[in-house]
Amino acid sequence: MELQQLRALIMVAEAGSVTEAARRLLLTQPAVTRQIRALEEELGGALFDRTTKPIIPTPLGKSALNHARRILLMAEELRTAISSDAGTLRGELRLGVGASWARQVIPPITLQLREQYPGLQLRLKTGWSGSLTRQVESELLDAAVVLVPPQAHVPTGLSAIRLAEEPVGLISSRKTPLNGRVGAEALRETTWVLNAEGCGHRATLKRALEQLGIPLTVAVEVNDLDLQVQLIREGVGAGIMPLRALPQRLAEAGLQVFNIADVNFSLEVRLLYRRTGPIILMAVPLIERTVSRLLMSARTKQTAQQTTSAVRRRARRPQRAHPR
Repeated sequence: MELQQLRALIMVAEAGSVTEAARRLLLTQPAVTRQIRALEEELGGALFDRTTKPIIPTPLGKSALNHARRILLMAEELRTAISSDAGTLRGELRLGVGASWARQVIPPITLQLREQYPGLQLRLKTGWSGSLTRQVESELLDAAVVLVPPQAHVPTGLSAIRLAEEPVGLISSRKTPLNGRVGAEALRETTWVLNAEGCGHRATLKRALEQLGIPLTVAVEVNDLDLQVQLIREGVGAGIMPLRALPQRLAEAGLQVFNIADVNFSLEVRLLYRRTGPIILMAVPLIERTVSRLLMSARTKQTAQQTTSAVRRRARRPQRAHPR
Protein backbone atom coordinates (compact mmCIF):
# COMPACT_ATOMS: atom_id res chain seq x y z
CA MET A 1 0.00 0.00 0.00
CA GLU A 2 1.47 3.33 -1.09
CA LEU A 3 0.57 6.95 -0.34
CA GLN A 4 -0.05 7.67 -4.01
CA GLN A 5 -2.66 4.89 -4.08
CA LEU A 6 -4.42 6.47 -1.08
CA ARG A 7 -4.37 9.86 -2.81
CA ALA A 8 -5.93 8.27 -5.89
CA LEU A 9 -8.64 6.67 -3.73
CA ILE A 10 -9.55 10.01 -2.14
CA MET A 11 -9.50 11.90 -5.42
CA VAL A 12 -11.73 9.38 -7.23
CA ALA A 13 -14.23 9.55 -4.36
CA GLU A 14 -14.24 13.35 -4.47
CA ALA A 15 -14.34 13.62 -8.25
CA GLY A 16 -16.91 10.86 -8.83
CA SER A 17 -14.99 9.45 -11.78
CA VAL A 18 -11.58 8.00 -12.58
CA THR A 19 -11.16 10.31 -15.57
CA GLU A 20 -11.69 13.49 -13.57
CA ALA A 21 -9.48 12.19 -10.75
CA ALA A 22 -6.68 11.52 -13.25
CA ARG A 23 -6.99 15.08 -14.61
CA ARG A 24 -6.71 16.58 -11.12
CA LEU A 25 -3.78 14.36 -10.21
CA LEU A 26 -1.99 15.07 -13.51
CA LEU A 27 -1.93 11.35 -14.29
CA THR A 28 -3.33 9.18 -17.07
CA GLN A 29 -6.66 7.43 -16.57
CA PRO A 30 -5.05 3.93 -16.80
CA ALA A 31 -2.50 4.91 -14.10
CA VAL A 32 -5.26 5.88 -11.63
CA THR A 33 -7.22 2.73 -12.50
CA ARG A 34 -4.15 0.57 -11.73
CA GLN A 35 -3.71 2.27 -8.36
CA ILE A 36 -7.35 1.65 -7.40
CA ARG A 37 -7.18 -1.96 -8.62
CA ALA A 38 -4.01 -2.55 -6.57
CA LEU A 39 -5.74 -1.24 -3.47
CA GLU A 40 -8.79 -3.41 -4.07
CA GLU A 41 -6.63 -6.52 -4.43
CA GLU A 42 -4.79 -5.71 -1.20
CA LEU A 43 -7.94 -4.91 0.78
CA GLY A 44 -9.91 -7.81 -0.65
CA GLY A 45 -12.93 -6.13 -2.24
CA ALA A 46 -14.37 -3.44 -4.50
CA LEU A 47 -13.87 0.12 -3.27
CA PHE A 48 -16.35 1.74 -5.70
CA ASP A 49 -19.74 0.88 -7.16
CA ARG A 50 -19.02 1.39 -10.87
CA THR A 51 -22.64 0.85 -11.93
CA THR A 52 -23.58 4.39 -10.86
CA LYS A 53 -22.68 7.76 -12.30
CA PRO A 54 -20.96 9.36 -10.59
CA ILE A 55 -19.35 6.29 -9.06
CA ILE A 56 -19.71 6.05 -5.28
CA PRO A 57 -17.68 4.25 -2.60
CA THR A 58 -18.83 0.85 -1.39
CA PRO A 59 -19.03 0.23 2.40
CA LEU A 60 -15.46 -1.08 2.19
CA GLY A 61 -14.50 1.99 0.20
CA LYS A 62 -15.98 4.35 2.82
CA SER A 63 -13.99 2.63 5.55
CA ALA A 64 -10.83 2.76 3.45
CA LEU A 65 -11.43 6.47 2.76
CA ASN A 66 -11.57 7.31 6.47
CA HIS A 67 -8.29 5.52 7.10
CA ALA A 68 -6.66 6.98 3.97
CA ARG A 69 -7.46 10.55 5.03
CA ARG A 70 -5.98 9.96 8.49
CA ILE A 71 -2.85 8.35 7.06
CA LEU A 72 -2.24 11.19 4.62
CA LEU A 73 -2.85 13.74 7.38
CA MET A 74 -0.29 12.00 9.58
CA ALA A 75 2.19 11.91 6.70
CA GLU A 76 1.75 15.63 6.16
CA GLU A 77 2.13 16.32 9.89
CA LEU A 78 5.30 14.28 9.90
CA ARG A 79 6.78 16.29 7.03
CA THR A 80 5.88 19.48 8.87
CA ALA A 81 7.30 18.23 12.17
CA ILE A 82 10.67 17.32 10.67
CA SER A 83 12.91 20.31 10.12
CA SER A 84 14.04 20.29 6.48
CA ASP A 85 17.46 21.74 7.30
CA ALA A 86 18.43 19.55 10.27
CA GLY A 87 16.14 16.53 10.10
CA THR A 88 15.13 17.14 13.71
CA LEU A 89 11.75 16.25 15.16
CA ARG A 90 10.05 19.42 16.35
CA GLY A 91 6.86 19.97 18.25
CA GLU A 92 5.37 19.20 21.66
CA LEU A 93 5.02 15.85 23.42
CA ARG A 94 2.63 15.74 26.38
CA LEU A 95 3.55 12.79 28.58
CA GLY A 96 1.99 11.66 31.85
CA VAL A 97 3.75 9.47 34.43
CA GLY A 98 2.11 7.68 37.35
CA ALA A 99 2.94 9.24 40.71
CA SER A 100 4.62 6.15 42.17
CA TRP A 101 7.08 5.93 39.24
CA ALA A 102 7.68 9.63 38.58
CA ARG A 103 11.04 9.98 40.33
CA GLN A 104 12.50 6.91 38.65
CA VAL A 105 10.98 7.33 35.18
CA ILE A 106 11.03 11.05 34.41
CA PRO A 107 14.81 11.74 34.50
CA PRO A 108 15.87 8.94 32.09
CA ILE A 109 12.98 9.60 29.70
CA THR A 110 13.79 13.32 29.65
CA LEU A 111 17.50 12.69 28.99
CA GLN A 112 16.84 10.16 26.23
CA LEU A 113 14.27 12.31 24.45
CA ARG A 114 16.47 15.40 24.68
CA GLU A 115 19.41 13.46 23.27
CA GLN A 116 17.43 11.86 20.44
CA TYR A 117 15.16 14.80 19.59
CA PRO A 118 16.71 18.08 20.85
CA GLY A 119 14.05 20.13 19.06
CA LEU A 120 11.21 18.42 20.93
CA GLN A 121 9.34 20.26 23.68
CA LEU A 122 8.48 17.87 26.51
CA ARG A 123 5.46 18.63 28.70
CA LEU A 124 5.40 16.28 31.72
CA LYS A 125 2.53 15.66 34.10
CA THR A 126 2.36 13.37 37.13
CA GLY A 127 -0.74 12.01 38.83
CA TRP A 128 -2.77 8.91 39.58
CA SER A 129 -3.09 6.44 36.74
CA GLY A 130 -6.88 6.76 36.41
CA SER A 131 -6.67 10.51 35.94
CA LEU A 132 -3.80 10.21 33.43
CA THR A 133 -5.73 7.61 31.43
CA ARG A 134 -8.73 9.91 31.16
CA GLN A 135 -6.47 12.75 30.00
CA VAL A 136 -5.03 10.58 27.21
CA GLU A 137 -8.59 9.64 26.20
CA SER A 138 -9.63 13.31 26.07
CA GLU A 139 -6.45 14.25 24.11
CA LEU A 140 -5.05 16.41 26.92
CA LEU A 141 -2.06 14.05 26.92
CA ASP A 142 -0.41 12.17 24.07
CA ALA A 143 0.75 9.24 26.20
CA ALA A 144 1.13 8.10 29.80
CA VAL A 145 3.02 5.49 31.83
CA VAL A 146 0.33 4.08 34.12
CA LEU A 147 -0.30 1.31 36.66
CA VAL A 148 -3.40 -0.82 36.04
CA PRO A 149 -4.80 -4.21 37.10
CA PRO A 150 -3.71 -6.99 34.70
CA GLN A 151 -7.30 -7.49 33.51
CA ALA A 152 -7.93 -3.77 32.80
CA HIS A 153 -9.25 -3.09 29.29
CA VAL A 154 -7.60 -0.64 26.89
CA PRO A 155 -9.85 2.39 26.27
CA THR A 156 -11.34 2.67 22.78
CA GLY A 157 -9.11 4.59 20.38
CA LEU A 158 -5.93 4.05 22.42
CA SER A 159 -3.06 1.58 22.23
CA ALA A 160 -1.20 0.03 25.16
CA ILE A 161 2.15 -1.68 25.59
CA ARG A 162 2.69 -3.86 28.66
CA LEU A 163 6.08 -2.94 30.10
CA ALA A 164 6.32 -5.03 33.26
CA GLU A 165 4.56 -6.39 36.31
CA GLU A 166 4.54 -4.23 39.45
CA PRO A 167 4.66 -6.54 42.51
CA VAL A 168 2.69 -5.02 45.38
CA GLY A 169 2.71 -6.06 49.02
CA LEU A 170 0.70 -5.51 52.18
CA ILE A 171 2.95 -4.12 54.91
CA SER A 172 2.57 -4.05 58.68
CA SER A 173 4.61 -3.25 61.77
CA ARG A 174 6.38 -6.12 63.49
CA LYS A 175 4.50 -4.94 66.58
CA THR A 176 1.30 -6.38 65.07
CA PRO A 177 0.25 -10.00 64.42
CA LEU A 178 -0.29 -9.28 60.69
CA ASN A 179 2.33 -11.58 59.21
CA GLY A 180 2.31 -14.26 56.52
CA ARG A 181 -1.10 -15.29 55.21
CA VAL A 182 -3.96 -13.80 57.21
CA GLY A 183 -7.71 -14.38 57.20
CA ALA A 184 -10.58 -11.94 56.91
CA GLU A 185 -11.20 -11.77 60.65
CA ALA A 186 -7.66 -10.59 61.31
CA LEU A 187 -8.30 -7.62 59.00
CA ARG A 188 -11.66 -6.57 60.37
CA GLU A 189 -10.19 -4.19 62.96
CA THR A 190 -7.19 -3.14 60.85
CA THR A 191 -6.66 0.51 60.00
CA TRP A 192 -4.58 1.66 57.03
CA VAL A 193 -1.96 4.23 56.04
CA LEU A 194 -2.65 4.98 52.36
CA ASN A 195 -2.33 7.38 49.45
CA ALA A 196 -5.25 9.66 48.66
CA GLU A 197 -8.27 8.55 46.62
CA GLY A 198 -7.32 7.92 43.00
CA CYS A 199 -4.31 5.73 43.81
CA GLY A 200 -4.47 2.39 42.00
CA HIS A 201 -3.00 0.49 44.96
CA ARG A 202 -5.67 1.88 47.28
CA ALA A 203 -8.45 1.02 44.81
CA THR A 204 -7.16 -2.56 44.49
CA LEU A 205 -7.07 -2.96 48.27
CA LYS A 206 -10.56 -1.52 48.65
CA ARG A 207 -12.01 -3.96 46.09
CA ALA A 208 -10.32 -6.91 47.79
CA LEU A 209 -11.64 -5.97 51.23
CA GLU A 210 -15.15 -5.33 49.89
CA GLN A 211 -15.21 -8.86 48.46
CA LEU A 212 -14.48 -10.09 51.99
CA GLY A 213 -17.19 -7.89 53.48
CA ILE A 214 -14.65 -5.72 55.32
CA PRO A 215 -14.78 -1.90 55.27
CA LEU A 216 -11.63 0.05 54.42
CA THR A 217 -10.75 2.21 57.45
CA VAL A 218 -8.07 4.81 56.74
CA ALA A 219 -6.11 6.04 59.75
CA VAL A 220 -3.77 8.36 57.85
CA GLU A 221 -3.89 9.56 54.24
CA VAL A 222 -0.54 10.83 52.97
CA ASN A 223 1.07 10.78 49.51
CA ASP A 224 4.64 10.06 50.56
CA LEU A 225 6.02 6.50 50.60
CA ASP A 226 8.83 7.25 53.06
CA LEU A 227 6.40 8.80 55.50
CA GLN A 228 4.00 5.90 55.04
CA VAL A 229 6.77 3.44 55.91
CA GLN A 230 7.60 5.42 59.04
CA LEU A 231 3.97 5.50 60.21
CA ILE A 232 3.45 1.80 59.46
CA ARG A 233 6.61 0.95 61.41
CA GLU A 234 5.20 2.76 64.43
CA GLY A 235 2.01 0.71 64.26
CA VAL A 236 -0.33 3.48 63.12
CA GLY A 237 -1.80 1.16 60.50
CA ALA A 238 -1.03 -1.32 57.75
CA GLY A 239 -0.23 -0.25 54.20
CA ILE A 240 0.00 -1.35 50.58
CA MET A 241 2.87 -0.31 48.33
CA PRO A 242 5.25 -1.49 45.59
CA LEU A 243 7.76 -4.02 46.90
CA ARG A 244 10.54 -2.05 45.18
CA ALA A 245 9.83 0.85 47.56
CA LEU A 246 10.47 -1.17 50.72
CA PRO A 247 13.68 -1.12 52.78
CA GLN A 248 16.10 -3.91 51.89
CA ARG A 249 16.08 -5.38 55.39
CA LEU A 250 12.44 -5.43 56.44
CA ALA A 251 12.93 -6.99 59.86
CA GLU A 252 15.63 -4.51 60.83
CA ALA A 253 13.30 -1.71 59.68
CA GLY A 254 10.57 -3.01 61.97
CA LEU A 255 8.35 -4.13 59.08
CA GLN A 256 6.87 -7.35 57.75
CA VAL A 257 4.93 -8.42 54.66
CA PHE A 258 1.59 -10.19 54.85
CA ASN A 259 -1.01 -11.30 52.32
CA ILE A 260 -4.65 -12.24 52.02
CA ALA A 261 -5.41 -15.74 50.82
CA ASP A 262 -6.12 -16.01 47.08
CA VAL A 263 -5.78 -12.25 46.48
CA ASN A 264 -3.13 -10.93 44.07
CA PHE A 265 -2.44 -7.23 44.45
CA SER A 266 0.14 -6.97 41.65
CA LEU A 267 -0.41 -4.37 38.92
CA GLU A 268 0.93 -3.86 35.40
CA VAL A 269 3.02 -0.97 34.16
CA ARG A 270 1.65 0.06 30.76
CA LEU A 271 2.51 2.69 28.20
CA LEU A 272 -0.82 4.08 27.03
CA TYR A 273 -0.86 6.30 23.93
CA ARG A 274 -2.95 7.74 21.14
CA ARG A 275 -2.49 6.20 17.69
CA THR A 276 -2.41 9.50 15.78
CA GLY A 277 0.27 12.12 15.31
CA PRO A 278 3.85 11.68 14.07
CA ILE A 279 5.53 12.89 17.23
CA ILE A 280 4.03 10.30 19.56
CA LEU A 281 4.49 7.49 17.01
CA MET A 282 8.20 8.31 16.78
CA ALA A 283 8.64 8.83 20.52
CA VAL A 284 6.78 5.69 21.70
CA PRO A 285 9.59 3.20 20.84
CA LEU A 286 12.14 5.31 22.72
CA ILE A 287 9.88 5.66 25.78
CA GLU A 288 9.16 1.93 25.73
CA ARG A 289 12.86 0.98 25.60
CA THR A 290 13.84 3.46 28.31
CA VAL A 291 11.12 2.48 30.79
CA SER A 292 11.49 -1.26 30.08
CA ARG A 293 15.23 -1.12 30.86
CA LEU A 294 14.50 0.80 34.04
CA LEU A 295 11.87 -1.69 35.19
CA MET A 296 14.14 -4.63 34.40
CA SER A 297 16.92 -3.04 36.45
CA ALA A 298 14.52 -2.49 39.37
CA ARG A 299 13.31 -6.10 39.16
CA THR A 300 16.90 -7.44 39.10
CA LYS A 301 17.80 -5.32 42.14
CA GLN A 302 14.69 -6.48 44.00
CA THR A 303 15.46 -10.14 43.27
CA ALA A 304 19.04 -9.68 44.49
CA GLN A 305 17.77 -8.10 47.71
CA GLN A 306 15.34 -10.95 48.31
CA THR A 307 18.10 -13.52 47.72
CA THR A 308 20.45 -11.72 50.11
CA SER A 309 17.75 -11.56 52.79
CA ALA A 310 17.01 -15.27 52.41
CA VAL A 311 20.72 -16.11 52.77
CA ARG A 312 20.93 -14.00 55.93
CA ARG A 313 17.88 -15.73 57.43
CA ARG A 314 19.37 -19.15 56.78
CA ALA A 315 22.69 -18.06 58.27
CA ARG A 316 20.98 -16.99 61.49
CA ARG A 317 19.22 -20.34 61.98
CA PRO A 318 20.80 -22.54 64.69
CA GLN A 319 22.75 -25.41 63.25
CA ARG A 320 21.81 -28.94 64.31
CA ALA A 321 24.57 -31.14 65.63
CA HIS A 322 25.12 -34.21 63.51
CA PRO A 323 25.65 -37.51 65.29
CA ARG A 324 29.02 -39.01 64.84
